[in-house]
Amino acid sequence: MMNKNDTILFVGDVLTFKPVKFRNNYKTVINLEGPLVKDGKPALNKIALRMEHNYLPEIFRNNLLSVCLGNNHILDFGIGGLKSTLRELDKIQTHYFGISGPSEYDVNPSIIKFNSVKIALFSFVCETTSALVDFEDVNYLDLLDFDLIYSKVSKIRKEVSKVIVCIHWGIEDCSYPRTEDVLLARKLIDNGVDIIIGNHTHAPQPIEKYKNGIIAYSLGNFITPNLKKYPTYYNSQGDPQSSFTKYLMLWNRISWGLLIDMNTLKFRVKRFIYFGNRVFELPLTPIDRYIRLRKDPLSKNYEEDVNKHFKRRKLIRKLIEFVISPHVPEKIKRIL
Repeated sequence: MMNKNDTILFVGDVLTFKPVKFRNNYKTVINLEGPLVKDGKPALNKIALRMEHNYLPEIFRNNLLSVCLGNNHILDFGIGGLKSTLRELDKIQTHYFGISGPSEYDVNPSIIKFNSVKIALFSFVCETTSALVDFEDVNYLDLLDFDLIYSKVSKIRKEVSKVIVCIHWGIEDCSYPRTEDVLLARKLIDNGVDIIIGNHTHAPQPIEKYKNGIIAYSLGNFITPNLKKYPTYYNSQGDPQSSFTKYLMLWNRISWGLLIDMNTLKFRVKRFIYFGNRVFELPLTPIDRYIRLRKDPLSKNYEEDVNKHFKRRKLIRKLIEFVISPHVPEKIKRIL
């Protein structure tokens, strides 16, 4: 049995531009996919995300335990955006983690006393996510590296009961973890980490019990809206040079919620869907095949199967986006 008082709910990416209704009775940890900032100087030549209003207290009420800031968008509006985010989180008296750098920002790990359990929350970002990590030669995010993680975990392992490592990694829109991610996650469990929570793929990936640890390769989008003609690719004057459109597919709306008893490491998976400014909990069904590692990531055909899966999703996305917003490619326009 899981003790509710010792249980934390981990959910995926949160990027919200308006209030969202969500019924929840568990202390919750989220990944905040962008800064909380009304204005500021956006990063050059990238998709720069932000949330102008802080809707977190309306969504999670008093159940927001901690916020992961270690991702590829948290520094999209520079140090100003980061400072604004920390102020907003301090206002609602929630913990946060994933920022390193100077001592006034260093919260990687964040150590929390959760009822009778003392936990350490770390975050690391994979280089493949194209994250901004530094300003003026100062690193604010820790890049994914086994030796760095091992060093940091070893320093506090005896001080805490549980070590949780959140990792921003993986292939966007893909429901299979990369082989190297599986190998690294298992190696981290072998070397002192108790729980690994993955994000960034915007699609839920498998959850496995490995030896005495738990690995969630990616929880997927928890709350992320359609992005339609979103201003982006800013120049040095702060003017957008382009726009970005990305519609939500079904796999972007479905996400896992991972309930874990911090004393016993017993866990249960919830299935959520984001629709119409609400998050609904749905029962798990036989079609939720991505919740388990059904394919062996070490088999010789695994990468080929992943590529086929990813190509199918790209094709589905193109077809659906064409139906939603038909357009004629420029090359064909010129011929006509």
